[in-house]
Amino acid sequence: MNQLDDFFYIEISDDQMSAKLHDKETEEDQEIIMDESAIRSFLDAHHIIYGIEQETINLLLSDSKRAFPLVIATGLSVIDGEDGKIQYELNLDTKVERTSGWNFRDVMRIPSVVKGQKLATIINPTQGVEGINVSGNPVPPKPGRPVTLIPGKNVVYREENMSFYAASDGQISIIGNYIHIQPVYEVPESLSMKTGNLNFVGTIVIHGNVPAGFEVKADRDVKIFGMIEAGTVTAEGSVYVSEGLAGQGTGSIKAGENITIGYISQGNVYAEKDLYAENSILHSECVARGHIYCQKGNIIGGTLSAGKAVEAKDIGNHLSTKTEIIFGVNKSISNKEEELKAKRKKLKDTLRKLELIGARLDTQDISSNPKLRISLLRQKNSVSKTKEQLTEIEDTLSRINSHIGSEKEAHLTVRNFIHQNTTVAFGKYQKKIINTHHYVKMNLINNEIMIHPLFD
Repeated sequence: MNQLDDFFYIEISDDQMSAKLHDKETEEDQEIIMDESAIRSFLDAHHIIYGIEQETINLLLSDSKRAFPLVIATGLSVIDGEDGKIQYELNLDTKVERTSGWNFRDVMRIPSVVKGQKLATIINPTQGVEGINVSGNPVPPKPGRPVTLIPGKNVVYREENMSFYAASDGQISIIGNYIHIQPVYEVPESLSMKTGNLNFVGTIVIHGNVPAGFEVKADRDVKIFGMIEAGTVTAEGSVYVSEGLAGQGTGSIKAGENITIGYISQGNVYAEKDLYAENSILHSECVARGHIYCQKGNIIGGTLSAGKAVEAKDIGNHLSTKTEIIFGVNKSISNKEEELKAKRKKLKDTLRKLELIGARLDTQDISSNPKLRISLLRQKNSVSKTKEQLTEIEDTLSRINSHIGSEKEAHLTVRNFIHQNTTVAFGKYQKKIINTHHYVKMNLINNEIMIHPLFD
């Protein structure tokens, strides 16, 4: 046996990835005779053949009385494989970024996607890198574990790039190992500071009320199983409200399709298609490019603009509350258009006067008169500002379109009474109701508003 066995022994770790050299208790006068070849033969005899520490050998050769144990060999560490993972391609955080224009009612965001959007990508696990122990034997790595994600509702998986895609607009929802797209976002109660304002790419369903000051926006429909106070509801699709809108003058509903509602009071309502009010419409501004139906209740006060027809049980009341029914024209836009035209006329008059002043100043010698020079500079500045304002008004007027239908094809149907002080207009033609009429139909014939008995 190698002489060094009398002086040293080797301890190999359980995983065989390191070996330590220990010294044996020997008589102090025993002489150790060794060189590098002897040390390596000693190690080889103990099956230590990989990762031998040359620095430790050098220490032994220079001073055999070094403090023991000494690490004599270190294996090549194994690198285990990394587990597979899911790389999400969108922001799943519900926290709202509080910028300078932040609304304190915006307390959360809904992680939303549009059809065709990439949702997530699967990253495969790695196999790892093989190690070598001090005996020179390979040490296999532990491979990473694959991750599981299963396409759920409205989600498709593409094998070629191991990615998931949205098959519809909606909210991303991850439940267990499944990834879903929910086209409907539901709130089980009335809106509050817990939910805040809502903005969603799909349909929103609220099982409660929309209180004053809250905003609801949806790229599809909005369904509210309660009432809207002085809140704002906007939908690209239709809006359904089981109770009604108590708008207090500021509450509003805007729909890209139909609006179906219990009642409207002091509200602002716009429907790109039809408006269905089950009961009354009171002191409100309502616009529908199609029909307005209020078959069971009264229309009292305010202004209703429709593109095709209005049908109601009663219009106005015994107190002769002023009520307007207008066909073919959006009254609010028409009023704005008239205001802009009046402002344009006033600005043109101002410009004409300024140009006359400028012409008179040009005929005078202003080089020696500081007051005239200042007057001319002021005149030119006023002309420039007036022209800018005129250009803005002309641009706005070119974009405005107050027409919402054909007044010649529109009609009004009253299934009970239309009371005094109600104004009915078909385009530019108006008729003020002086006497109460019962069960009548009104339309425009040869540029004259006609009232007919209703027989159906």
